[in-house]
Amino acid sequence: MKKITLAALLAVVMPAQAAIQSLQFAGQVESGYYNGTSYQGQFSFDDAGLLASGTELINLSSLNFNFGGSLFNLATPALADATAVFQDGVFTGLEWSVDSSSPAIGFSLIAGYADNSDAFFAYDTALGLSGTGSLAYAANVPEPTQSGLILAGLGLIGLIAARRQA
Repeated sequence: MKKITLAALLAVVMPAQAAIQSLQFAGQVESGYYNGTSYQGQFSFDDAGLLASGTELINLSSLNFNFGGSLFNLATPALADATAVFQDGVFTGLEWSVDSSSPAIGFSLIAGYADNSDAFFAYDTALGLSGTGSLAYAANVPEPTQSGLILAGLGLIGLIAARRQA
């Protein structure tokens, strides 16, 4: 009975897959007017509905992007919704484009094909100056609530183990 109770508690406290995923990205412009300029950002999305089959687009729940001293987010007028792109369950990158008419520089975050190693950044200014840059994604950044649940689960396991020894 204790083993069944422990298994049930672990299933509730520590789900097999966290639905909210948070990642960071960064890169550097490698050509054009902004050559050498670095950029970085972070985003999150809910992957609970991911089927891991074919190409899947998941709308982002948050996005913050810093480029050229300007901050951009999901409220920035964009050509389409910002999405996390998956191919057969593998994250290939972000798809997000901001038009150059507002602000004076437009840019796109472009997902890779089979994975995120060939994802890249492209920009175009209102004056017609353009270029591209690298784009790298960092490991997941744990959500505070996710970390709390993991710690609570570990504490519960410790309490049960201590009671069994007593």
